Amino acid sequence: MSFHLFFASLLVAVFMPAALAASDPYVPTDDAEVLEHVATARAEADNVRALNVQRRALAAHPDDLPAAVAYARRAIELGRATADPRYHGQAESALKPWLALAEPPPVVRLLRATLRQQRHDFSGALSDLDQLIVRDNGNAQARLTRATILTVQGRPADALADCNALIAAHGDLIAAATCIASVRSLDGHASAAIEVLNATLAESAAAPAGERLWALTALAEIEARQGRDAEAGKHFEAAIALLRASGERDPYLLTAYADYLLATGRAAEARELTKDSRQIDNLLLRLALAQAALGDPGLADSLAQLDARFTEAGLRGGSVHLREEALYALKLQHDPARAVALATQNWQSQREPADARLLLEASLVAVQPAAAQPALAWLQLTGIEDPALHKLADQLRAGASR
Repeated sequence: MSFHLFFASLLVAVFMPAALAASDPYVPTDDAEVLEHVATARAEADNVRALNVQRRALAAHPDDLPAAVAYARRAIELGRATADPRYHGQAESALKPWLALAEPPPVVRLLRATLRQQRHDFSGALSDLDQLIVRDNGNAQARLTRATILTVQGRPADALADCNALIAAHGDLIAAATCIASVRSLDGHASAAIEVLNATLAESAAAPAGERLWALTALAEIEARQGRDAEAGKHFEAAIALLRASGERDPYLLTAYADYLLATGRAAEARELTKDSRQIDNLLLRLALAQAALGDPGLADSLAQLDARFTEAGLRGGSVHLREEALYALKLQHDPARAVALATQNWQSQREPADARLLLEASLVAVQPAAAQPALAWLQLTGIEDPALHKLADQLRAGASR
């Protein structure tokens, strides 16, 4: 049986019942401290050099749309890999002549949607994506981006339609499988989602590394939510090995793996994973959480850096770091009331399992069960299978009934 037929039949079988800006540069106090792995640093340096070449070419011909698009795509990728929004600003600047048009070219509209997504302007991004899909129903990238945003917004039922459309629109189907499995893991079909991803990975060994990396990360996250710690660890480690072999950086994967290590009592490994990436705010926060668990004297320096970065983010406005700031307030500042306020504000735009857990835990510690009601309602609406979330929900309900 071909992979396409195999995958289509598998989906039917299992789913028939129903996807900060860097602040001041870090200056090490120890000459022996490793600041960066050479392979990753070299890959990023190569990308920066290539971007500079493209910038000079674009400056000579600022009306060259293909050159502007190529430049913007590389800048967006660098922004994703380094978590540095300055690259996103550079991408937007390169596209400015076409963004000023009443009807930007479709490729520019898609890139604008990606940039809006990056700064959590989800309504703006969805507006662009809706228009793209109306004009081109088979636009796989627009479908995938819209499904991702809808999932982040806690709307798995809406996201599923776009994921299903990828089966026809995307050639090798691993993206469709990951999209569908990620969404179905949130609506009561986690075991089936795990089955699909395991089968897809087994059948797609020759798929591009980036797609396998996404599938492995999604699989590990679903398994971790199900309490399948050994399986999650195996797939996180496979994803990390693939990432290191590529010489690239994936802050999302590193953050997810650090969270898994911290949740499973492996703080020393979380510290080792994050200690060379403190320029990325999410990873600096996980480093601080690991240091706190270990009684590491380096915690004071990490806390000072986090204070400065959250202050800077507050001055800029926006909601990009609300989840992290709420986690910081709860776990490191020991200020549950502030954590509830931040988690509640974050819930207005982001409604993923991590956001629900944060709001539930902060509400429990702050003894504010009413604040948890939006997350409790979401748990009931989605039917998500997540033992840790439901345990928190039970504790909150028990406290409210006393």
